This record gives sequence, C-alpha cells and structure tokens, in this order.
Amino acid sequence: MPYYPDDVINEVFAENDIIDYVSRYVKLKKTGKDYSGLCPFHNEKSPSFHVSREKQLFHCFGCGASGNLVQFVMRSEGLDFVEALKLLAERAGISLPENPNEGMDGSHELKKKIYEMNKAAARFYYEMLTKSPEGKIGYEYFSRRKINPKTITVFGLGYAPEGYNVLYTHLKKMGYDDKEIIDAGLAVVRDNKIYDKFRNRVMFPIINLRGNVIGFGGRIMGQAEEQNGYKIPKYLNSAETPVFNKGRNLFSLNLAKKSSPYSIILVEGYMDVISVYQAGIPNVVATLGTALTENQAKLLMKYCSEILICYDSDEAGQKATIRAIEIINSVGGHSRVIKLKGAKDPDEYIKANGAAHFYKAVSEAVASTQFRLGILRTKYSLDSPEGKSLFVKEAVEVLQSITDAVEVDAYINQISDETHVNRDAIYSEYRKRVMAKAKNPNEYERKDFEIKKGSDEVIIPIDVPPMIVSAERKLIFLMVENKKFISEVQKDFPAEEFSTEIHRKLVKLIYDLKKENKRIEPSVLVNAFEGEEINYVSNIFYNLEEYKDLNETVSELIRNIKTEKIKKQMMDEKDPEIISGLIKKMTELTSGNN
Repeated sequence: MPYYPDDVINEVFAENDIIDYVSRYVKLKKTGKDYSGLCPFHNEKSPSFHVSREKQLFHCFGCGASGNLVQFVMRSEGLDFVEALKLLAERAGISLPENPNEGMDGSHELKKKIYEMNKAAARFYYEMLTKSPEGKIGYEYFSRRKINPKTITVFGLGYAPEGYNVLYTHLKKMGYDDKEIIDAGLAVVRDNKIYDKFRNRVMFPIINLRGNVIGFGGRIMGQAEEQNGYKIPKYLNSAETPVFNKGRNLFSLNLAKKSSPYSIILVEGYMDVISVYQAGIPNVVATLGTALTENQAKLLMKYCSEILICYDSDEAGQKATIRAIEIINSVGGHSRVIKLKGAKDPDEYIKANGAAHFYKAVSEAVASTQFRLGILRTKYSLDSPEGKSLFVKEAVEVLQSITDAVEVDAYINQISDETHVNRDAIYSEYRKRVMAKAKNPNEYERKDFEIKKGSDEVIIPIDVPPMIVSAERKLIFLMVENKKFISEVQKDFPAEEFSTEIHRKLVKLIYDLKKENKRIEPSVLVNAFEGEEINYVSNIFYNLEEYKDLNETVSELIRNIKTEKIKKQMMDEKDPEIISGLIKKMTELTSGNN
C-alpha cells in the first residue's frame, strides 16, 4: 500500500507520461486511441500489450498484467512501490516529502537500512584497500592485474580484511544490531559466533540502477583451498537479501546504461568487466556468478538493441554462450558473439593484445545463429552422409528460434551449399520441426473474472453470477469515465450492495472521492490494491467497448443487476408469497417501470 498522499502521487503521474516511459522498453504503435506492442512480461508474437495515455494505464490481454506507470516500473525493475515512485519522482525532478502522512511499510524500512549498511560496508572496504596497511595485499593484486587507481575509484573496489569480524565491529559502532547486519548478508552465524561474510578478499560492490549498493562479490587472495574440509570458493557473492537477487541484477549495468544505446557486451566475470571498461568500452556487464536468466536478458534489452556475448573461449564458455543465446532469443532479443583468438577471456585478451585489437574483435562479432552453426560443424563430419544428416537435423533446430523468414531462407541456402543437401529437403525438415512445435504452443488465457490471489483464493467468488460481475464492472468503468453517473448509481446501489469485496472497496473509494470533490483517476485508484487485485482493477478501467447511448447503457446495466439479483433471490427462496412478490418486482423492472 502506498504511504504518500494521493495529491503527491498525482503530481508524480502528471510529470511522467506512461507512453513516453514505456516506449523506452516496448516498441509501441498507435492503434485508435491507445498504443500497442509486444508484452514485455511474457513471450508473444502478436501484440496484446496496450497502453492508454488518457487513463495512464497499461494492460496485456495475453498474460493479464495491468496497472499504472508505478506498477510498470515495479514489474520491470523489480522495485517495491515506494522505490518505483521515488524513481519516477527523481526522473521528473520532484522532491518527495521526507515524512509522509502515513506510516512506512516495514519491508521498505528494512530495505532502506540494508542499503545504508551496504553503503557503509562499501566505503569501509574501499578505505581498507586504499588507505590501510592491511589493504596492501589487495592493492598489489589489482596492480598486478593492471587496474589503475581511477578505475578502482569508478567501481568502488575494496578489500575485506583477514580478521573474522572487522566489518561487523565497524557496523556495530555505527549503531546497527546483530540481526540487521546478518539480514543484510554482511555477516554470518557459525558455532554461535558472528563472522564477517567476506574475509581476506578483494571486493566488487554490486550497484543497482538507482545507485544503491545491493550486494558484493569477493575474490579470495591466492588460490582456492580447503579449510577444515571445506573448499573455499575463489569467488564469493552476497547471499539473497530483500534488496539483492542474483538473477535480476547485473554487475556494472549502472555504468553501461549511460553509454551505447545500441549494444551492451555481456561477459562472465567482474575482472572482465573492469578490463573492458578500462580499455575505453563502458557498455559492458556481467552476470553475478550464475548463468544468464530471462529477467537479466529482459533488463539488458531495455538499454540496448543488441547484446554482444563475450564469454570464455573454453568448452564451458561455449556451452554458456549457446545457453545465453537461447535465453535472449526466448525473450525476443537479438545477440551476436565476440570471438577472441588466443585468449581465454576478455581480461586476458586485452592484456595480451591491447584495447585496439579488442575493439576490432567487437566490430567483427558474428551473428548468434552463425556462431551456433559453427559449433555444430565441429561436431560432425560433413564428408559422410550420416554426418550431413545429423548436422542438418541439429541445424534446423537452431533455425527455429529465428522469427525472420528471409533470414531462415538465407541460412537454409547456406546449409545447402555447405552440405550439398538439396535445399527443399532441408526446408522440409525445418517445416516438420516447426509444425511439431506449433502443436504445443505456450499460450496465455485471458481470465476476465476468476483472477487468483495467491495460490487458491479467488478474487471473484464462484457463487456470484457472472452477469452481475460483468454489469458491475461496466458500471464502475462508466462512473469513472463520466462522473455524472456516480450519483445515479449510488442512489440504486450503495457500495456495500456490490457483489464482491473488491468491487465494494473500489466503489467506496469512488463515492468517497466524489463526496470530497476530489479527482477520480484510474491510475491513482489502482494504488489502493495489491498483487493480482491490481491486474483485476486495471482491467476494469481498460474497457475497450463502445457505447452509443451512455445514459441508456447505465440504466440498462442497473436494471440487469437488479433483475439478476432477484433471480438469484428467487432460486434461494421457498416461501410462495415472497416468490410471487419477487416475480411482480422483476416484471416491473423488465417493463421499465422501476
């Protein structure tokens, strides 16, 4: 629930147009009054994602995602309501009040405290590296890796001292308690004793798009070894916390997003990022000790039109590259692969060959499909019929991920030339695979009424007649579209007489705002709801029906609701006299004498 007053939220919305903002992430096309495009929240080939400038709402008719601009930012960036609102406020140059009227959400307070502790920890590690005798070992390590002082400052690199609780003691002196330090992932409990999470490691702060330190990566000094039967990992990352999710963030995206709008280089490790950046290429990022995820691919695509993959050149790196290509393709992205000859990774390549050669390798990056076909060529002998057959079968599997028919045709011609297999035979195999896949498409059903909240609770109870639900939704929509209908509907239906809890809550908000003579905006009304309720309420306001006579439509909807309620009452009633009275009442309604 928001804790800022509606007038503050209204101001933020007024200064941030939803079309302008969403257009940064989705290619929108004007369709009537609204805009449409491919949904950023699920995979689709035909646009079902709509955005309304008039209502300042978005809605996907495919997966059901809905909401206002704040909810779009929350979904896209993985932020909570307060963080998303602050991001939009900063974008518009609006200063939010420090002490809002309502109380702060507990989870937001915890996140805020963790951000503070992470910032303090990052400063502590940096000062240990650059100013303390203990940090000399870390500074010498970076010097050996040819990382200059300016780069150390840009990335805020640091050193975690060898003592078991040096950072913990420092944070305690700053006023943080044991639980807070542990919740932030900066310390761990072992054998009833609190230890620093990172010890004797050079440190890499992980910073999110808003400039907050959300976690750390640490490299051990020397080689990984066993200690008390436990193998100490070479690289160690922060554990998951309320502000840190490895699969939803990328190292150095805060710097890369400010550079090239066309491409971002994706590498495997922190040192690769730092070496490439120091070589004069700032548009470079790395995953956080895990394989590329769909969330990370989607996040990258918001800041570039093409992802250049530059993973290690060994077998494991090639497998990781193919997996990354598949992930990027699955979310509708485009990628190429940078091939480095004579070096395992970008860091090694730059040190051996210099920045100019790396620039050349970047410019010569091959299309991801070409790269995958090249890997397949090394697996099979194209001199034998069996090798050709196996190669063609795997090659057409690769081609299935391409959506451009012309590109598919070009690759089929190329494969035919290489293998001397008839083009029609290759195309037939390709078509067979595509048709087999089409029999089991990953489709999304639009749920108009039964939208689940959690795992088993349904927003709309199954015992409420769908006709009533549908009519009430249309009435709510029309009341917000044309405020003159509010009094008319309220006369017949007080808020408590609406059929579902979510309708009653929404209608009461509308009636209260009308009474207080305040603005009634769909984009603000949805803020009173949470979770799947947001999708449901937004869907009410995203009504695409057209009505010829609004006055007659409202009157008819009121009649229909009353009639359906009488029908339901008659089904539950056993007293003949009461049933007779209900029949008479329904007759009057249907004849228009209500």
